Amino acid sequence: MKKLLTLLLALAMLLSVAAIAESIDDIDAPYDPPINITAWRFLSSAIQFENGDTIEKNIYIDRYLSDLGINLTYDWVVAEEQFDQKMSVSIASGDLPDLMWLKSQQLKELAQEGKLYDLTELFDTYANQYAKDTLCADMLQFATAMIDGKLYAIPHTASSFDSLGVLFIRTDWLEKLGLEEPTNLDELEAIIEAFVTQDPDGNGEDDTFGMSMQKDFWKHAHSTAAGLFYGYHAYPMAWIELEDGTIGYGSVQPEMKDALLKLQEWYAKGWIDPEFNVKDKAKAKEIVSSGKVGVVFGTMSSAGAHLDASVVNDPNADWKAYPVLSADDKPAKPITKMPVTRYYAVSAKCEHPEFIIKLLNWSHQSAYGEQTDNSLSISESGIAIWQYNVIGDENPGKNLNAFKKIRTAFETGDPSILNTEERGYYDRILTWRNDKNPDGWTQDRIFGENSSFAVIEKYVDDGNYIVNEFYGTPTDSMSKYMATLEAMEAEVFTSIVMGEDISAFDKYVEDFYALGGTQITEEVNAWYNSVH
Repeated sequence: MKKLLTLLLALAMLLSVAAIAESIDDIDAPYDPPINITAWRFLSSAIQFENGDTIEKNIYIDRYLSDLGINLTYDWVVAEEQFDQKMSVSIASGDLPDLMWLKSQQLKELAQEGKLYDLTELFDTYANQYAKDTLCADMLQFATAMIDGKLYAIPHTASSFDSLGVLFIRTDWLEKLGLEEPTNLDELEAIIEAFVTQDPDGNGEDDTFGMSMQKDFWKHAHSTAAGLFYGYHAYPMAWIELEDGTIGYGSVQPEMKDALLKLQEWYAKGWIDPEFNVKDKAKAKEIVSSGKVGVVFGTMSSAGAHLDASVVNDPNADWKAYPVLSADDKPAKPITKMPVTRYYAVSAKCEHPEFIIKLLNWSHQSAYGEQTDNSLSISESGIAIWQYNVIGDENPGKNLNAFKKIRTAFETGDPSILNTEERGYYDRILTWRNDKNPDGWTQDRIFGENSSFAVIEKYVDDGNYIVNEFYGTPTDSMSKYMATLEAMEAEVFTSIVMGEDISAFDKYVEDFYALGGTQITEEVNAWYNSVH
């Protein structure tokens, strides 16, 4: 019966595609009369509005209707932190809109249940060259939206380099205490100790920490310890190639023990916030913003998402980006991950599934076409209104290329080589260098000479990074066991840092394999062998 249902769904889909093809004279022409399309999405904390705009009422919503004949409304919009729960509830209730933002697991499940439209033929036939050039620039990213050889979503492609770990240090504190820039972890440790014991903020009180850390410290985020792990050649929550050529889960490898012991040592000395275990990213940022921390491990965007308020609150504060540092004579290598974290999928019940190609073509024509539309990029006051778009993606090398072009523009004094987005970064950097505007500082530390991308460029040029070897949809055993295993990982790692004996790590490794890790590892290796 299940096979028959699958065949019937496939036949219905083929007939639907044929009917759509007959009705399309011009894929880029607006619907007349307009059609109604429903969607859901999340809002990140970085999105800003002005002039009375909201995510439901803005230039994109207006232009979807005027340019494409698409009246887009949102069934719901939540903060990014609430998205997974809200999405799960909506899927469980069967309440699916025409356009869905999905994670990889939900994409796989809904596609296998026949609830998503197969976009393969629509994309191949009607997507414009701008869209295909961007989405297919990295076929590994594009392939993550394919299940059983069929395209069930448009992936939100991005730069894999953007996730590489970067170390940030308050250089004004270095200068005040007469400290040299570090070249290895031992030297960084000495700096952290000085930041705790030598009153770098000059208030005469013992109230500074060395390193900022949040409760999910082993994950790749702001105020993470990931950069420290890399120094010990350890890669939590990643799948890495082992010496025997197989793929293993980084969190259970022996290199983790030394890194956890070092964090335990720093915590015992009071060099890490004693309440890190109850602080999320926002709370960790508050500590940084208050001027009580001088070392942060993060990513390319940390200057704008995590360090910025410290400069607003203290005009003398300054941070510089550095590469992650090694604990031995081998280079520390950060790890990059598959950057696709969301997918744009269409309900199988949608009457006009080709609308997603209209949106895709329009978005890419506006951003990369011969006549780009500057009004859809960055506002005159510097707000990134391109984030309002309901469907988006990035060229995999966009930000690193922007850094290189901005550097050339400053070297030559000719910003005419920059596109609208790049020119926005350039102009804001000037506001910092000329007028000490804190908003310009963030762009200078992302795209300027002492920036995260100056560090990332060297990683890339030297080939000094590794990749997370697993980028497929979650395996069956992952779906069954991984949430439990990750919760156990969180509990054990946190307890070790806070003083539990390191033997707890060995017990965790044993339990990992006994409670599903063996099956997961076997499935990951089977997948890896199938794609290599």
